Amino acid sequence: MKSHWTSIAWSFAYLLLLLSLVTPLTVITAFLLVVPGTLLYTMLPRKKFLVHIAGVWIALLAIGTLMGNYIFGAVLLLQAVYFMIPSIAMGHLYKKHASAVKIVITGMGVILLEFLLLLSIGSLFFDFNLASSIEDIMSTAVTPLQNVTDTTLTGGMVWSPEMTEKFSTYAVRFIPFTLILCSLLISSITHVIVRPTLNSMGHVVSKMPPLRDWRLPRSLIWYYLISTLLIMFAGPSASEGSLGMILDNLIPLLQVLFIIQTASFVFFVAYHKKWYPVIPVLLVLALPFVPGLWIAGLLDIAFPLREMITRSRR
Repeated sequence: MKSHWTSIAWSFAYLLLLLSLVTPLTVITAFLLVVPGTLLYTMLPRKKFLVHIAGVWIALLAIGTLMGNYIFGAVLLLQAVYFMIPSIAMGHLYKKHASAVKIVITGMGVILLEFLLLLSIGSLFFDFNLASSIEDIMSTAVTPLQNVTDTTLTGGMVWSPEMTEKFSTYAVRFIPFTLILCSLLISSITHVIVRPTLNSMGHVVSKMPPLRDWRLPRSLIWYYLISTLLIMFAGPSASEGSLGMILDNLIPLLQVLFIIQTASFVFFVAYHKKWYPVIPVLLVLALPFVPGLWIAGLLDIAFPLREMITRSRR
């Protein structure tokens, strides 16, 4: 009986999250939409899962139609289908008792493939251009700044159409990095919420290794070294065209991974040096705001720093 009411509660939460897609809250709730489907798929037999999802989708279509028209309801339903696919993929792995790393990576990969598939379909069949859409959004967003004549309100900066074009170009070039990062965030947030929820219901779910034990592949150093050398010696081609876009997205992505490795190293040192728990937490929170600290993660991958620390304690 408890499981029955729990599944109903998560179905209702799923409906509310889907309805939030038509509100400004979608910036936040979009990162949570894989959670209810994953939980329902994992905790319920397949037939009951289909009944719950069908009930939510019918209610969504009806509410969407009442709020606008049939097309509006259909768009909401398509978004529901979009987020359900990674939910089923991750839920299937939870049922198979797969490792936490495999579940998160699989969820990220499915979400990223969906992003790319939607972009391809939109481009081939609906003449959709993501770059043009981003430029239009940027132009609309900065129009109020261009109309401001009082420079004291803008800190002495006069926003020009050239600046708008420059920011739009940067936004377009970083689309791959943004898609990868968003996919990873959605998958990671889903696991962080789903795992303890399933454990509390008696489902045994594997957990991620402690952050202090994370060791990223050493090959990342070579990717970063090659990218840096290309920027230094490849000339204009390193900042233009396809190669420029690859490097513009690859280097920030590698730096994010090195930041994660730095956080792992900080917690490793804190664990073995018996620091107060608040110290590593504060250091990790400062990582994104202090340029260059990610180098510690690179060194942690490249050299046996951890072995040196543990050896000094013997």
